Amino acid sequence: MNKNNKAKTQVKQKQETTNVPKEAIPDKKPIKKPKHKTESIPAVKNHAQNYKKKSIKAIHPTKKQMIKTPKIVKNPNHKINKKTVKKTTSKKEKNTNILETYTILADNVKATVEIKTTETEYIPLYFLVRPQMSAATHAVLNTMRDELITMVNLSVKEFVDPSALTTVKKKFIKKAMELMEKYLPYATDKDKELLSGNLIHEMLGLGDIELILSDPYLEEIVINGHKEPLWVYHKHHGWVKTDIKLKNEDQVYNYASAIGRRVGRQITNLDPLMDAHLTTGDRVNATLFPISTQGNTITIRKFSRSPWTIIHFLEAKTLTKEVAALLWLAIQYELNILVAGGTAAGKTSMLNILMPFMPPNQRIISIEDTREINLPKFLHWVPFSSREANPEGKGAVSMLDLLTNALRMRPDRIIIGEIRRAKEAEVMFEAIRTGHSAYATFHGDKATEVYKRLTNPPMNLPDAFLSALHIIVVQYRHRRKGLRRTLEVAELIPTDTTNQLNVVYRWNPRTDVLEKIGKLHRVVNEINLYTGMTDIEIDEDIEKKAMILDWMIKRQIKTVNAVGKVIAEYYRDEKKVIEFASKNKNPSELLGDELTKELFSGEKP
Repeated sequence: MNKNNKAKTQVKQKQETTNVPKEAIPDKKPIKKPKHKTESIPAVKNHAQNYKKKSIKAIHPTKKQMIKTPKIVKNPNHKINKKTVKKTTSKKEKNTNILETYTILADNVKATVEIKTTETEYIPLYFLVRPQMSAATHAVLNTMRDELITMVNLSVKEFVDPSALTTVKKKFIKKAMELMEKYLPYATDKDKELLSGNLIHEMLGLGDIELILSDPYLEEIVINGHKEPLWVYHKHHGWVKTDIKLKNEDQVYNYASAIGRRVGRQITNLDPLMDAHLTTGDRVNATLFPISTQGNTITIRKFSRSPWTIIHFLEAKTLTKEVAALLWLAIQYELNILVAGGTAAGKTSMLNILMPFMPPNQRIISIEDTREINLPKFLHWVPFSSREANPEGKGAVSMLDLLTNALRMRPDRIIIGEIRRAKEAEVMFEAIRTGHSAYATFHGDKATEVYKRLTNPPMNLPDAFLSALHIIVVQYRHRRKGLRRTLEVAELIPTDTTNQLNVVYRWNPRTDVLEKIGKLHRVVNEINLYTGMTDIEIDEDIEKKAMILDWMIKRQIKTVNAVGKVIAEYYRDEKKVIEFASKNKNPSELLGDELTKELFSGEKP
């Protein structure tokens, strides 16, 4: 090939190369020349630091990744934030209306309660809006949970004693905070407390149920299996449906079993019904499938963390000052009282608020299936609770056993949580006839129905027994209005052949007033017989007691110990307490520094 042909071929190839599109030519990155040795060390160091930070963030989530705090929008057209609130229905809620919003706190875990109405539901909905954790944070907490179990050493007493739960929680929270420093170093102290609280709820408590247990406005918490949301009974709105659902039936069973173990009860397929209580005193009933055909159930009846007193009942118009003063007088002079009513009518609460009227120099014994009575610390009080048998059928202690035993302990007053059987009623009335003052609760909607139930099968008590009973107080629950009222106050008047009921006070639903419709006979005669007081003196005494109660309302003396202190001082120096009430004096001098402080820092029921 001559030089001319060779040159033409090279030019042709060059032209073909220049006509190739850019996309067909692979990118060739220029090779960088290595930098000077003195610059390579910091570059490697920075790269290593960046890699370390990325790896730590991948394992330990940042605050933004870890907790997503929802924004609470307070307006009538508030829409549910699907990221922060669990979905309760498949359809999107329209035209929601917020009825009430408030915050609750349990073990440093804070949440906002939103109660709403919607077009698609016939009842209000209860939403628990709280910070949500990411999947990465959940994984870290699971790792911490396993490690935390090995770190905390518990004594045998802490395992067995339900009252030691507070101490156990403190131990776990302390160790959990230490693990937070290890696994979540970038979290703030506030977030660490929040996460440790969630961890404690899962390990030692009932998960999300622990939060709603801290809601002071709830009376009942109901689990009807895992297929439907939890239901709660709200003091302001009645039955409402929550946005909380449990994962499966095993979780419901585990919660019921854990509750039972703490108080020495158990629930199994052979024994699928359980009555127990939480360490806070809240009553619990649990059932298992197939006895409850839709699934395992748990019903928790909450009791106020700050127990009710007579002042709370007077403020709520449950009864009047005149009736309260009459019952105070009856208890002072050892007359026997039976508190009756329907389910959740407030029978035990009424019994509880009347018991501080007892003199502090008398011995009191209370007998209950589940501990509910709470008396002031000034009283000489010995509480008892019944016990079920163990799996072998041994170790059962019934209320009848306790009642029989109590008569050997020289009690002045006996309190019986509830009379359910004829034997219990027989022993109680026998105790009354032997000189013991007794107070109990009983199921019955009216005074006449109470008397019929006691004198007919299965109770079938003779009229001679019932003549020892002086007063019947009937409580009523108005479900539609959400009210609890004292429906009737009646006295039992013995005659030659039978007993007659004399209804002295009855609630008027039109005026919402407990009206006096009769006159006292037996109560006045009994007090006159044993004290020598005339009818006029008895009326004056009732007026003075009503004045003291009115002063306690004005001065907001409503904690159990503060009310008990005023009553105890009354029995020691009646004139002094009447002077305080008549002149509306500051109660701090009468109560002392400790009770005055408790009075103004007490939690509202």
